[in-house]
Amino acid sequence: MKTRLRILLLNFTVIFIAGRALDAPGGQMAMLKINKEYDKRTVIKKSLIPNGGNGLFAVVKIKRGEVIGELGGRLVADNDESLGNHYIASIPKCAWEESHPYKYIDSKAYGANVSRINFAPSQINGIDTNFQNAAVKQLCTHPYFVFLALKDIEPGAEIWASYGPHYDYDKFMGAPEVRDFFCGLLKLDCREKFTYLY
Repeated sequence: MKTRLRILLLNFTVIFIAGRALDAPGGQMAMLKINKEYDKRTVIKKSLIPNGGNGLFAVVKIKRGEVIGELGGRLVADNDESLGNHYIASIPKCAWEESHPYKYIDSKAYGANVSRINFAPSQINGIDTNFQNAAVKQLCTHPYFVFLALKDIEPGAEIWASYGPHYDYDKFMGAPEVRDFFCGLLKLDCREKFTYLY
């Protein structure tokens, strides 16, 4: 009798999980499988950037050129209603045959640790910041996106990158506390003039 009860509970659990997946936008979820071993080298916690939400921090030293992590998430087709969120990444065109019918990755809920890397500007008022210690590399084959260390990253350091030319940075960067945070790191007074590059 105990064996039968365990089987019934297992079946109930499977049905519940599958039911939740079917309720997600776009129907049943297709997930991009990634190497989660990279997540052991980083931790998600409150960002140093005011109003930056969670950020990603190194737990161990990550050397220049090493992979920080792979961007995972839910695979998304052209007709998906979640295309407007800020966690959508476009799979490179060179990978579309392999990823068909999917052209995007929604990394909001299942993106691995690297989905919490925050933006930092590459320049402020024409001055190179050297804030960015990571960069995304697009690939024509699975996993489509990896984040690489641009320089050695020490344990405890927050990992910052650019999101590329198609991201809307102005709302975030226009906040006075964010402006003052980044300008303060450069010992600049940006109240009169503030320009930045991604």
